[in-house]
Amino acid sequence: MGILIAIFAVAVLSDLRYYRIPNVCIAAGVFAGFIITYRDCLTAGVFAAVCQCAVIFAVLYPFYLIRGLGAGDIKLLMMTAFYLQGPRLFSYLLTTMLLAGAVAGIKIVCLRESRSRLIYLVRYLKKAALTGTVDSYETDNTRPAHVIRVSVPAFASLLMLCAGLYG
Repeated sequence: MGILIAIFAVAVLSDLRYYRIPNVCIAAGVFAGFIITYRDCLTAGVFAAVCQCAVIFAVLYPFYLIRGLGAGDIKLLMMTAFYLQGPRLFSYLLTTMLLAGAVAGIKIVCLRESRSRLIYLVRYLKKAALTGTVDSYETDNTRPAHVIRVSVPAFASLLMLCAGLYG
């Protein structure tokens, strides 16, 4: 787990500073996780990890398409599938999303810009439901105050897991 924590720390720092998680960071984590999984569980463990990655991608990719998650966030969560298996991975992902939701709630309460984005989204969905037409969804990527960086809740969730607070 030390390798995963170190890679997460680098990813979080990069995300906080540059709004990007370097692919080399993800690749190093996947490679180390692949080696560890193969050492501990052989081919069956690697196959299970790859299947878990595919499920995480399938579930989270639609959120990337609507700009709810960044690609780096999804890759970071996929990387954890090589370190956590089955119920531990599910608990980790659930805790991560609950923490991210709490951060989003705090931002909505504290930041006017986040509240206005939420109001815009509700009006957009209401119009789409009533008229049956979908216009292009207006996004404002120039001001990232409303962005939820999932890497931070994911790192907090990982630390909580390692401390034995759940799992």
